[in-house]
Amino acid sequence: MDDDPIMRRAFEGQQRLAQGDRAGARRIYEELWARVGDDGDPKHRIWVAHVAADAQDHPADEVRWDELALAAADALAERGDPSGVGVRTFYPSLHLNLGEGYGKLGDAARAREHLEAAERHAAGQPVDDETTGILRAIAALRNRLDHPERYPPVG
Repeated sequence: MDDDPIMRRAFEGQQRLAQGDRAGARRIYEELWARVGDDGDPKHRIWVAHVAADAQDHPADEVRWDELALAAADALAERGDPSGVGVRTFYPSLHLNLGEGYGKLGDAARAREHLEAAERHAAGQPVDDETTGILRAIAALRNRLDHPERYPPVG
């Protein structure tokens, strides 16, 4: 990562976000997206869009970035990934985020569609701390979708 200026700058955005500077993080991600664009390196597009979604103030904007990340992952999967990153490891999180986003917008059908995709893609993943966290978040999303009266839409 140290020799990859896009990833280094994306991590700077994550640091800003962790410090509570959402607007500063968004500026970094928008600058990066302008550099990588819709047809840039899919790994960069996945990561920039994935983290940019977290910096959004409105669920519709969050979903827009998450959709861009998923489209980039699909592009990487279609062409094959010679880097060995393993695009399939991105899918559980990407679909989980979309499920959460659509849930916030009150679109239960699309939220459930992405929840089910997250579950499918999570099956068979190596068990580590990240996967465990994603599985817990998937279970929490399923609970919210199964009990919508407890979790009203926020968008």
